[in-house]
Amino acid sequence: MQIPKDALVADLVRLLDENLREDFDERAAIIEYDAKLPRAHAECLALLDVLRRNPGVLKQ
Repeated sequence: MQIPKDALVADLVRLLDENLREDFDERAAIIEYDAKLPRAHAECLALLDVLRRNPGVLKQ
């Protein structure tokens, strides 16, 4: 697992549990490869996808 390139994304990803972090990493890699996007952009989209599928995950 690599540290996200964008500081805000990195801060939010740190709040995810291990399973959601793995989901985020996998989704970012798929988006980066399939859409041929820069990694930072793919990570932003992957985080949005994880949060969309898991509303309330950041509430503490």
